[in-house]
Amino acid sequence: MFSAVIIVVVVSACLVFSDDSIQFSDKFGGPHGKEFSDDKSVVPGQVVEFLTLHVGERSHGLELKVAKPSPQSFSHGGEGGAYNTLVLGEGEYITSMEVHTAKQKAHTRVFYLKFDTNKGNSVSGGSMTDHKFNVAAPEGFQLGGFHGRQGGELDMLGAIWTRVPEPVPGTVVPANLPVPNDNQATQNPPGRRKPTQLSESFGGPHGDQFSDQDHVTSGQVVEALTIHTGKRSHGLELKISGPTATTFSHGGSGGASNTLTLGPGEYITSMEAHSAKKDGWTRVFYLKFGTNTGRSVSGGTMTGNKGFVTAPAGYQLGGFFGRKGDELDMLGVVWSSIDPVKDVPPTTTPSDENIVLSEVFGGPHGIAFSDINSIKYGQTVNSLIIHTGARSHGISLDISAPLAATLSHGTNKGTEHKLVLGPGEYITSMEVHWGKKDGRTRIFHLNFGTSGGNSISGGQTTNDKKVITAPEGFQLSGFHGRAEGEIWQLGAIWTRIGAADHLLADKGGHGNDTYGISIRNWVGPNIGKPGDTACYRKSVGFGSEKKCPLGYASDDDDCLTQCPLAYPVRCYAECIPQNDDCALEIVWKVGSVVAVAFNVATLNVFGELYAAYKATKWALLCATSLISVVRSLIYYIRYQQTTAPQGKTEELLAVAYQADVVVVDLPIAVCSCLGLPIPKNSQYADMVLTVVEGIVKQVITNGDEILSTGANALDLLLGSGALNDSSTTIDELQTLIDKNSTCGWELKRLTDRVISAVNNVRNDTPDATANDIRVKVYSSPIVLHDIPTVTNNCMGELLTTKTLTVAYETRDMLRKTFGVIVDQLIDTATTDMGKAVAQDEYMRNVANMGLVALSTVDPTGIAYMASQFVQPICGPTAYLGEIDDGTLHDALGLRTVDEAFEGSYGSWTKLGDGVVRLIFESTDKLDVTVVIHSGGDDYAKVDVKAWETVVWESTIPELQDKSLYLDRWRPGLFGLPGSGGGSLLLWIPRSTEGGHVTMHVRINVS
Repeated sequence: MFSAVIIVVVVSACLVFSDDSIQFSDKFGGPHGKEFSDDKSVVPGQVVEFLTLHVGERSHGLELKVAKPSPQSFSHGGEGGAYNTLVLGEGEYITSMEVHTAKQKAHTRVFYLKFDTNKGNSVSGGSMTDHKFNVAAPEGFQLGGFHGRQGGELDMLGAIWTRVPEPVPGTVVPANLPVPNDNQATQNPPGRRKPTQLSESFGGPHGDQFSDQDHVTSGQVVEALTIHTGKRSHGLELKISGPTATTFSHGGSGGASNTLTLGPGEYITSMEAHSAKKDGWTRVFYLKFGTNTGRSVSGGTMTGNKGFVTAPAGYQLGGFFGRKGDELDMLGVVWSSIDPVKDVPPTTTPSDENIVLSEVFGGPHGIAFSDINSIKYGQTVNSLIIHTGARSHGISLDISAPLAATLSHGTNKGTEHKLVLGPGEYITSMEVHWGKKDGRTRIFHLNFGTSGGNSISGGQTTNDKKVITAPEGFQLSGFHGRAEGEIWQLGAIWTRIGAADHLLADKGGHGNDTYGISIRNWVGPNIGKPGDTACYRKSVGFGSEKKCPLGYASDDDDCLTQCPLAYPVRCYAECIPQNDDCALEIVWKVGSVVAVAFNVATLNVFGELYAAYKATKWALLCATSLISVVRSLIYYIRYQQTTAPQGKTEELLAVAYQADVVVVDLPIAVCSCLGLPIPKNSQYADMVLTVVEGIVKQVITNGDEILSTGANALDLLLGSGALNDSSTTIDELQTLIDKNSTCGWELKRLTDRVISAVNNVRNDTPDATANDIRVKVYSSPIVLHDIPTVTNNCMGELLTTKTLTVAYETRDMLRKTFGVIVDQLIDTATTDMGKAVAQDEYMRNVANMGLVALSTVDPTGIAYMASQFVQPICGPTAYLGEIDDGTLHDALGLRTVDEAFEGSYGSWTKLGDGVVRLIFESTDKLDVTVVIHSGGDDYAKVDVKAWETVVWESTIPELQDKSLYLDRWRPGLFGLPGSGGGSLLLWIPRSTEGGHVTMHVRINVS
C-alpha cells in the first residue's frame, strides 16, 4: 500500500514540475464537454497581448491573444454574451484566476471568471456563486494558456503558467517627425494606436492586386528602398532588416535602379506619386519618397496628375499595396508604427461569425429567397408552421421578439402542421427529403426538432434525404432557398443564441465634444432610391495639378461625378439605376428619335390607328389613369402628414424624386379621362399642361409659392421661427426648428460654420480658382465630419416622432441642402440656401410634364423624343461621413435586385485592417463571372465556378467614398453569356480607424 501511494505522488509531481518553465494549476468545473489543453503551443517568455471573456449569466468562452515570439490565439468555449477585454501594457502579466462554478441542467459549468494582473488591473464577467476557487501564478510566472473541458460554454477550466519574458528596450520615436495635415494623413483616435495604417492610393484599377499589410509589423527597421524607373515606374523593393529580415518587391525590374539607404533613426515619411494613361490604362509614371532627415529618392516622368501623402505622427513607410503587372498600375503606402504597439482588439460587433447558412437541398427552380436581412440576433421564435400534402407546399416562422415578424415562403396549401415553442426552447435540427415531380426536383418532406425534444413533420418521405443540426449554441432563425407555389429548395439559417444586434439607437456612434452622439450613423435604406430613369453626370473643372474633388473622377478633359448610390451604373455621360442596362438606355433614346422619322412619314396611318385605339379603350385608360392620379395625390398628402420638411424647397425636391409618377401618370390621366381628340395644333397641348399643373398645385400648393420660399429655408437654417403658417405643416416643423430643439440650434451653428469655413479657404488662398477651393473644401473636416454628424443627430431627434423611413429621408434632405450651400459658396461666395437648385429640379419636372403631355397628342413623337433627354444632373453621393459598425444591410445600405445575389450578407466594422473581403459562394450549376464596379467604373472581374467558394480582397482606400456594384455574366441561350438576372449594391465608406468589410456574396441560379 505504501509503495503504491509513493508512485502516484511521484507521477503527479512529474506532470506538474517536469518543465520548470511551464506549470499547470488545478482545474475547476464538471466532467462534461470535450477536453482541451494549450500545453503543446505555449512557450516560456511569450508576450500576452490581451484576454477577452465571452460572458452572460455564465462563462461562454475566452480568448488569449499572444503577440510574441509567434502571434497566436488560444480560444475555448463559445462566443455568446458580452465581450469583456483586458489589454495588457508593457511589462504587465496576468498572475491570478478566480473561478466560480454551479450546475446548469444537472451539468456543472463555469459561471464566473476573474483575472488579475501584476499591475492591479483585472477583467471579469458572469454570475458569482458560492463555489469559488482562486489560483495564483508561481513567482516569475504568468498566465500563458488554459486546459479544461468545453462545449458551447466552459465546463471546466484551469490555468497554464509560463515564465515571464525578459524585458526588451523599445524604439524611441524621433522628435522631428513631420506632423501631417488633415487631408494627407489618417489619424487615429487617442488611446487606439494601430500597428499599421493605409494611405490613399494613386493609379488605375488594372493589373494584379497586392498588399504587404499582413506582413508589416510595428517597430520594424527599414534598411533601404529601391525604385526601378524609366519613362514610367516599373517596380520597387523595400528591404527590412528587423525584427525579421524580409524584402517587399512589386512590379517589374526594368529601367534604372535608384536606391535610398537609410541611416540610424531615419524613416521614410512621405510619398509623391504621378499618374497618367498609357495604352488606355492609368499607370504610375513617377515616384518620390522623402525621409524625416530631408533626404529623398525619385524617378520616372512627372505628369500633371499627382498625389502626395505623409505618414501620421509616429509612423513610417513599412510596406505597400496596390496593383501591378510588369509595371506599377496603382500604389499606396502601408504606414507602420515606429514604436512597437499592440493591436487593440475591436469592441464587440455583430459579425458573420454569429450566423451560419446551411447547404441547400432540392432543385434550381422557383424564385430565390432569403430571410438573411430580416433576421435579428437574439430573436425569439414563437412557432413554426409547415403546409404539406404529398410534398412541402409552404413554411412559416413566427418571431415574437425583439420585433414581431413572420417569415413565410411558398403557399398555405395542404395540411397545416404547427409547432409552438416553450420558453428557452429552440429549433436545432432540420430533416429534408427531396425528389422529382414532372422532371423537376422539389422538397417532399420536412421534419424539425427542438432543444426540448419536440418535433414537427409533414409530407411524403423519399430516399434522398439529409438531417442537419445547428452548431453548438445556435438556433434556427430563418431560411434560404427557392419557392414558387411550393418549396423547391431549402436551407437553414442558424444564429448564435447569445449574440446581440447593433441597434440604430445605440449611443456607440460617432461624434465629438462639440456635437456629441445621437444615434449610429448608417447609410440606411433610402439614399439609393432613383427619382428618374437616368441622370447626367455633373462636371467640374480640375483643381491645380489636375486633381479632382472628392466624389469626382478624371475624364481627361475635366472631372465627372462618380456614379452615386441612386444611379450606380455608368452609361457614358449618364448614370442609370441599379439593375438597368446601358445598352437599353441608349436604345430607348435612339428609338425615340427613329420613331419620329417613322411617324412623320406615316402620319395619316398613325393618326387613324391611334384614333381607333382611343375610341375602344377609352374607359379602361380613364380608370387606369385615375388610379394613378389618386396614388400620386395620396403620396403627397401622406408626405405632408408624415414628414418634417424644411420648407417648400424639400417639397419641390420630393416632386423631382417622384418624377416617373408625376411626369407620366398625371398627363395620361388628363388626356384619357377628358376624352380629348387628337389635336390639330399645339393649343390643345397648352390646355393639357394647364390641367396637369393645376392638379399638382392642388396637392403641393401654388407653384409661385413654391418658388418663393428661399427665405423660409434660410430661416430654418439660421434657427428662426416657424417657416410658414400652414396648418398642415406647422406641427411637423416644430420637431425640427423649435427654439428648444438641439437639432435646430446645431443646424444654425453648422450653417455659420459652413459659411465661415468656405470663406476662410477663399481668404487664405485669394488667388485660388473655384476648382481649387472645391478640392480643398470637399476634403475638409466640415464636409467629412461636421455636416454628417449634425444632420445625423437631427435624425436621432426625428425618430421620436417619425417613422424610420421618413427620418432617413429628412436627414438626406438636410445633407442635400448643405451641399447646395457649399457649392454656391465655392462658386459665387454667396448662397440662396438651396432655392436655385429647387427651381432647376422643378423646372425640369414642368418641362418633362409638358413634353409628355404634348407627346400624347402629337403623333410625330417629337415632344416625347425631347422628354427622353430631360433628366436630372446628378452629383456624387456626399456628406455621409464615417459609418458606424453594423450589418451591411443596415450600415452600408446593401441592396440586391432580382435573384442573382439574393441572400448576400456581411458586416462592417469601423475599426479594422482596411480590407474589403468578398466571399463568393455559388449555389449555381453553371460557372459565372462577377463584374465589380466602383463608383460606376469597371474595377475587377471574378470567375466563380459552379458550387465553389472564391475569396476576393481589396482595400478600403481604393474603394472608399464610392458605391460598390456587382453584376454577373452567366451562360444563357446557346451558351452565350448575359448580364441579366440581378445586381448588388452597397456603399464603401472611409474610416480613420482602418475599417473592414466582410461580405458573403451568394451566387444563385437566375
